[in-house]
Amino acid sequence: MQAKARAGSDRSLTQRLGRAFIAVAVLIIATLLVTGACFAAFLGHFEPSVNALISGRDGVNEVQNGMLDEESGLRGYLDGGDQAFLAPYYAGQTEILAGDNASISLATRTDLVDEIITMRVAQQRWLSEWAAPALSIERAVTGLTQRDSFLLTGKALFDGYRAASDDLTADVNSDIAGEQTAEHNVVLVALAVSFGMLVFTIVVARRQHRALRASIVTPINDLLTTMQKVSSGDLSARPAGVGPPELREVADELGRMTLTLVEERSRMVGLEAEARSQARRLGLIVNVGREISGSLSLRYVAEAVAKAALTISGFGAARMWIINADRHELNVVHDTELDHGQTSLDVSLQLGEGLVGRAGQFGRMLATLRTGSLATEYRAGTRIAALAVPMIVGARIVGVLELTSADPAALDESSVDVMHSLAGQAATAIEAARFHQSADELSHTDALTHLPNRRRLELDLDLEVARSLRYNRPIACIMLDVDHFKMVNDVHGHQAGDEILSEFGDAFSGSLRETDTAYRYGGEEFCVLLRETDAAAAAVVAERLREGIATRFAGHRGSATVTASLGVAAIPSDAIDAKTLVAAADRALYAAKAAGRNCVVRAAPMRTVRSGGTRGRARPAAGPPLPIVVKDIPAAS
Repeated sequence: MQAKARAGSDRSLTQRLGRAFIAVAVLIIATLLVTGACFAAFLGHFEPSVNALISGRDGVNEVQNGMLDEESGLRGYLDGGDQAFLAPYYAGQTEILAGDNASISLATRTDLVDEIITMRVAQQRWLSEWAAPALSIERAVTGLTQRDSFLLTGKALFDGYRAASDDLTADVNSDIAGEQTAEHNVVLVALAVSFGMLVFTIVVARRQHRALRASIVTPINDLLTTMQKVSSGDLSARPAGVGPPELREVADELGRMTLTLVEERSRMVGLEAEARSQARRLGLIVNVGREISGSLSLRYVAEAVAKAALTISGFGAARMWIINADRHELNVVHDTELDHGQTSLDVSLQLGEGLVGRAGQFGRMLATLRTGSLATEYRAGTRIAALAVPMIVGARIVGVLELTSADPAALDESSVDVMHSLAGQAATAIEAARFHQSADELSHTDALTHLPNRRRLELDLDLEVARSLRYNRPIACIMLDVDHFKMVNDVHGHQAGDEILSEFGDAFSGSLRETDTAYRYGGEEFCVLLRETDAAAAAVVAERLREGIATRFAGHRGSATVTASLGVAAIPSDAIDAKTLVAAADRALYAAKAAGRNCVVRAAPMRTVRSGGTRGRARPAAGPPLPIVVKDIPAAS
């Protein structure tokens, strides 16, 4: 017994695991083979047989449907005499042919041969003794009594066929049920055998697990207990050194490692703390850099940088200042002491003013020991109440990051370096965000009128028209053109013309809602987008615009007299999409010009709201707007 136990303990861990694996693998393979054999029988015999029976049954049903179609067509032909009634008959022939082909597979079943022959004989009798003669009977030469007798004969033959077909279908269904029952029994047997093999495999695996636990888990637990004692400070702990040879070698090596652990422990504690602190800071810088480098939102960049600065420094509050180079001042874009999304009101500093102003002017990290004290260049380790870190990109200062604390705090050398790095990344992100914002505004704004330009109109129009069509809401468009603008330029000069156009932004603002938008379409032409507005309401707005423009530019104080022609169109009354909406409004604008200018024309129905003066006659240089006359005009093509 002792020799057997000794031999068991000297068996290596690899040998033990190999034997356990072989035992379990053999049982699993046997289970798979038994299950595979059962399912091979299932797939090789039962499934094709059931499918063939189902296909044959469907063919029998298809033949019966074709026979019904033929009978219906022939009866209609015999009753009406019109060969158009024979269409179901010819369609039924196709169904019978397809059904016969599909039901051929039933002929291989010996128990169904008699029923198939009976059904085919009844089918052929009906076809040859009634269906074929029915095609040759002329309704005009057939008496009523003879036709009724013929129809009764056909019904009797068809009933005989249907009875044979129903018997065959019943036998096929019985065979399908039998095959499916046998199929289910095979599946149940396969599952029972597989389950039995699986249970046996679990029993064997459990026994192997117990054997491995006794020879492996217990020594490993002893090693783990020793390691836990050593890690808790008990360096006198030693493993028992039992189990397979590999684990006994591990126990010996653990004892040797314990001797050097004391020397390394004190050194690693200091290095670990320093590494964690540095990794946290570097990780924070990397994360912030990743976040702000992919953002073109100035507010988002400011919030992310301020939050990271508070985490690194431990200060209580942070402010982000941006330099306005035109006015030589700094403006607050974010303050952590305000609620999210709220901005400081009119908070600004001149360059050189206070801690932040001096840091922004000279580009150095400055600090104050106490609130209100003199700003000096910061040295690591000094306790301070406020710190200003300039944000520099290239050789240009773009802003200042201000940190404040109610209780004085200090930054070590590595924190100062991290703050410089954070400020540099922030400066680059802020410049990118400001450049993007400026470029976006320039690309969508007309420089003369400060109104959105045609490019902005196209983007907004596609979006708003899609929303209008989706929710079945009205939307209207007004096209406006300054009357005789070339004459204004020729008489008063191009500068006067530019001044008139630049005033149109104010002229629109007094007559439109906040939800409406005016655009400079090009030259002296403008477009107004009216949301949630139908054609009638848009015409009212257009007339208000016309009157406002005529009053504003009535020639007072020697300025030019200016009027405008307007065309109105709306969805869904006048157009179906953005392109046709603008085209309809543009056609209405040309109709307004043709109607004498200084008027409003609706696209459909096309109406004109016209000044009371004679067509083509200039308005008085001064005085109130002329009365309005409504006249119908023909619709545009």
